[in-house]
Amino acid sequence: MHLGKIKIRNFRRLANVNIDLDRDISIFVGANNSGKTSVAHAINFFVNASRDRVSFHDISACRWKDIDAFEAEAGGASLPVLSLDLWFVVEQADLHRVLDLLPRLEWEGSQVGVRIAFAPRNEDDTLARFNERHQKAQDAVADMETPEGQEPYIAPPRSLREFLEGELGKEYEFKYFVLDEAQFDNDLEPKDDYEPQELLREQGRTGKEIIGSLLKVDFLHAQRHLSDSEGGSRAEELSRHLSRYYQRNLQRHEEDQKAVRALAESEAQLNEHLRQVFADTLERLAQLGYPGLTNPRLMIKSALNPATVMNSQDGAHVHYALNDEG
Repeated sequence: MHLGKIKIRNFRRLANVNIDLDRDISIFVGANNSGKTSVAHAINFFVNASRDRVSFHDISACRWKDIDAFEAEAGGASLPVLSLDLWFVVEQADLHRVLDLLPRLEWEGSQVGVRIAFAPRNEDDTLARFNERHQKAQDAVADMETPEGQEPYIAPPRSLREFLEGELGKEYEFKYFVLDEAQFDNDLEPKDDYEPQELLREQGRTGKEIIGSLLKVDFLHAQRHLSDSEGGSRAEELSRHLSRYYQRNLQRHEEDQKAVRALAESEAQLNEHLRQVFADTLERLAQLGYPGLTNPRLMIKSALNPATVMNSQDGAHVHYALNDEG
């Protein structure tokens, strides 16, 4: 038995990609920014179900408009689903390993498929929670004066996209489905109206347990520096503890709209400064065709928000002051 094919949807640059794998070894070769690393990260993300490390930008940019349409309650709109289809080529001797994935008792195919989807728990509830959070934030700043000549301040989360940037790991979950080879064509596209059978916990082993028994993913990361950064310092350890403390109390800080607005105004000023500094350089890169004819133009923007400042490795550090010096 071996993994013969994979299909990735809506993960980073991989909006809809089919990949055939060799029985012995497969090597990905291609230009920079062509999606090689994204394939590896997608397999690791779905197989290991590492929801705690998910980022909003793992959703393909071409699907962001679907989020906007769902927020606007456009007819037929829904939140994007990220997925990985795994197709195993199974010999008769290995059939006992995939019994949980057989679509029917009379199955006589050569491939057994399973889909790992990262999908909304309940998209209607997600929209309701966003609307409630958005309205609460606007009520909190309703009495703030708007300086003359400036647009009225809109408190975050300003959009469903922005809400999901911070809540994606809570609003989405991993789901597992059995795929029937007979319902797919040669390009791994399902027939119309085909709905795969979901693997539910009460039916035996969980989907994650089944995948874990069939596939193991390990990473050997490239060494990009001469040495690792020094660790174990007292300041570093304290920084880590304070970062965790801030995360536990993040919800309370989000309600401090004065602080959030101050950060938003500072971010806007810094973005304008960065735009002016990098304008000539980015213009030259665009003339050279970088990053590519089909890619959007480059922009340099800051990310000043409480979660970034306190949770990032480089966002905030603990320092020890001598006497009264700061």
